[in-house]
Amino acid sequence: MQLDKGETVIVSAAAGGVGSLAVQLARRAGATVIGLASQHNHECLQTHGVIPVAYGDGVTDRIKAAAPSGIDAFIDTHGGGYVELALALGVAVERIDTIADFAAAAKYGVKTEPGTNARPGAEVLAELAALIADGHLEVPIANVYPLTQVRQAYTELERRHTHGKIVLRP
Repeated sequence: MQLDKGETVIVSAAAGGVGSLAVQLARRAGATVIGLASQHNHECLQTHGVIPVAYGDGVTDRIKAAAPSGIDAFIDTHGGGYVELALALGVAVERIDTIADFAAAAKYGVKTEPGTNARPGAEVLAELAALIADGHLEVPIANVYPLTQVRQAYTELERRHTHGKIVLRP
C-alpha cells in the first residue's frame, strides 16, 4: 500500500512478525501509525514512533481518540473483523488492505496485496534487504526452534501473540 507523508494508517497486530515490518515501513514513508496490539507490546511500538492502541472492547473509541482527524488507511495483518472496523471508521475501500481475512476482502472488495499467489520481485527484496543491512529496518525474532521442534513452533505461531517472526533452524 502506498502511503504519503502526513497520512494516518492503522496496522492491526502491529507487534507481530508482519505488522512490525508494516509499521516500520509506514513510518519510513512519513505516515502517522496507530498500532493495534496488546498492552504488553505498547512500549516496543512506541520505540518505533507508533501510537499504540489496545485491541478489544472499546477499540473504536480508542482509535478515534488517537486519531481525531480520521484514518486514511488500514493494514490488517490479523483478520477477525478488522476489515469491518476499518469500514466503520470511514476508511475508503481502496485504502484497506488485508493479508488475513480473504472472506471479508471478497465481500467488501478490499485489497489483499500482494495477494495469495504473488511473490515480491527481486527489486523489492533487494530494497528490503538493503534496509535491513543498513539498520533501517528491524526484523524482530520472537523465537528460534530447531527443525525437530516444528510442532512446538507451529503451536506458538497459532497462538498469534508472538512479537516478531518464528524461525526454524535446520
